[in-house]
Amino acid sequence: MEIEIVGESFRAANIAAVAQAADGKQFNIYLVPEPTNQYDKKAVAVYAATVVVGYIAKPGNKKWFKWVNEALERKELLWGMGSAVSRQGTDNTGIFGSIYMPKVGRETEELIPQQMTDAEIIKVTQKVIALSNSCIEPETVTQLRSLCKKAVAVATPFAAHAKWVEENPEGQDLDKWSEVMSACDDIFDDFSDAAYASDEVEIDAIGRIEALAELVSELIAK
Repeated sequence: MEIEIVGESFRAANIAAVAQAADGKQFNIYLVPEPTNQYDKKAVAVYAATVVVGYIAKPGNKKWFKWVNEALERKELLWGMGSAVSRQGTDNTGIFGSIYMPKVGRETEELIPQQMTDAEIIKVTQKVIALSNSCIEPETVTQLRSLCKKAVAVATPFAAHAKWVEENPEGQDLDKWSEVMSACDDIFDDFSDAAYASDEVEIDAIGRIEALAELVSELIAK
């Protein structure tokens, strides 16, 4: 995700040193929150190696402050790649860059394979159908995140069972459970995307839930 960096003019020496060391190549940058910054309690500094080369521009700094702190709570560092670009005909050099956004929430690879009984499959299927029938189109990012969280809750048992099916394929409908796993992956991805969502984002959370409900309904109908 691209970031807008400001304040480079106050750090000309730092940027010159970074640009010289980079010699026209890209370099690593990372973000550090500065809650004690005297000018802005939501300040997010942009570092290259051990030096500050600028700050995230307002008003985007507020969401980045939140994301950086959430990443730190997960013991992750938000980092990416930067480049030093000089304005033609001047001595002014600016830093441009983007940050790799780590996935938030579950990865199917992290789930422990867990078999469900037929009765349990019916029970969790009823839950996803109920969610599919009751959910309404989210109008705010907060509502979107809430819906995606509910979707993850109903998808997780199916994903864990699908992993068990992969390890115990005898007598199982492998194609159908593979489709279920794919639908769960989509739901997990939506949850991560929603964590970084802005007002402009488009995530079809309801469509994902409906797709999973249809797939698992077909399974119990057999």
